[in-house]
Amino acid sequence: MNHKKPLKLIKLITIFVLLFLLTMTARASWQKFDSKASPSFEKEILISAGQAQKNVLAFGSRVVVEGKIEESVVVFGGEIIVSGEVGRSVVGLGSRVTIKSTAIISEDVVVIGGNLEKEPGCTIRQDTIYMPTGGKFVSEIFRKGIFFPLGAIFFALKLIALFFGILLTIFVAGIFPRQVYFAAEKIRTDFWPVLGTGFLAAIIYGGLILLSALLMFLIIGIPFFFLLLMVGLVLKIFGVTAFSLFFGESFLKALGVKKMPHIVWTAVIGLVLTTFFSLVPMLGFIFPLVVNLTGWGVAIKTRFGTLDNWFASKGSSI
Repeated sequence: MNHKKPLKLIKLITIFVLLFLLTMTARASWQKFDSKASPSFEKEILISAGQAQKNVLAFGSRVVVEGKIEESVVVFGGEIIVSGEVGRSVVGLGSRVTIKSTAIISEDVVVIGGNLEKEPGCTIRQDTIYMPTGGKFVSEIFRKGIFFPLGAIFFALKLIALFFGILLTIFVAGIFPRQVYFAAEKIRTDFWPVLGTGFLAAIIYGGLILLSALLMFLIIGIPFFFLLLMVGLVLKIFGVTAFSLFFGESFLKALGVKKMPHIVWTAVIGLVLTTFFSLVPMLGFIFPLVVNLTGWGVAIKTRFGTLDNWFASKGSSI
């Protein structure tokens, strides 16, 4: 029985961090990031009986489905009431979800960090995943930190870094889904060669940084140094996004989820998990190092998810 407690704690902490960031700050940041994006921030979204809509993706909204949603309903920090039909899944993150007796959900109901109420007679054709969080647990996290006293400032910096990491993950996975998915699969199939590539790249990169620092006394060293920083940042962003997708998929499969969420949300879940593991004593040093080396390795080895073999000719099928 005791072996289940750490796993439960990991789930709850992961859920809390995700919800805290996305439900409290996602609205303003997303609008600033892309004002033409499809997510809705309306106070209430009503799909009346007889009406149909393809998808609903909302932040802080009250979504009432009396008609039909052809695909999925995804709400962050709001409320979902379904009495009609949803063609795929209902996903609430930090949301209050009510499934009425007349509701028909063709796939899953996933409620993380919120409340779920299912009336007798409702139809959910696949899985129901419900992970609630309580106010007492949240207050303990802020008061004591995770596993050991991290300190309010350190924890706040971690949250801020995770927040911007989520924005970058949404951008990269949303704009380059095929490349990120390809790179994530490469991590799954060739983990050790990818890690080795990242390790060698880190050594070479460190040497180039040292060289550029020595050349800072000359004018040429300054642009070279900043160019190296930019290259390292791009490798890290793409690589961490690919690793996050790989890790998020692995985590959801371990939970028994049959159908993966959209690639963006799977990568975000993976990013939150990797951030959590970086807070664990001892593991907090090794795990981020593995993430970064693997990310660098897969970005270089696959040329940012566009090539299976860097050295293969264009006409080669290898």
